[in-house]
Amino acid sequence: MNNLMNPITNIKTLEPIIFYSGKDDELQIFLNETEFGELIIISLSGDQLLVKDVLLEETNEKLEWKQDHKGLRISVPEGLQMSGGKVGRVLKVTF
Repeated sequence: MNNLMNPITNIKTLEPIIFYSGKDDELQIFLNETEFGELIIISLSGDQLLVKDVLLEETNEKLEWKQDHKGLRISVPEGLQMSGGKVGRVLKVTF
């Protein structure tokens, strides 16, 4: 069978932990996995809150994102590798 006719799709679901940072304009999202791809957070749709920025918390590296009525879509880059034996990464979402 030709794989081009029936490509194998590898879809993984990331289940982040979202918590309030204590600041009025910030949420933090803890990714307990090092997977990359698109993370969709339905509860942060443009109907609820308007996002200003999404950053990798430890380096303040800006991540690509899009917000619409379906939710906040964050592109987690493939190059986002774990270092120093850390278990997860924290994304910072500002409003």
